[in-house]
Amino acid sequence: MSKRVTLNIDPELYQHLEQRFKGDEQGLQQFIIEAIRKQLTGPPPLPKKKDDLESYLKKGSSGSRTYGVKGQGW
Repeated sequence: MSKRVTLNIDPELYQHLEQRFKGDEQGLQQFIIEAIRKQLTGPPPLPKKKDDLESYLKKGSSGSRTYGVKGQGW
């Protein structure tokens, strides 16, 4: 038994879909269903890692003043 879902998408994305399917509602529906299935069967996305202190310190180049300002004892 199928259920109906209403999607609100931005106008630019809608325009791309409209150009690609040129009024083929069945093709558009199949495309969306396959895209959702692909997303659900793939590996779950990794959670975004927060910018912790260690990665912040690694961003600076060693020997520079900004590296020292980032807590390297200068």
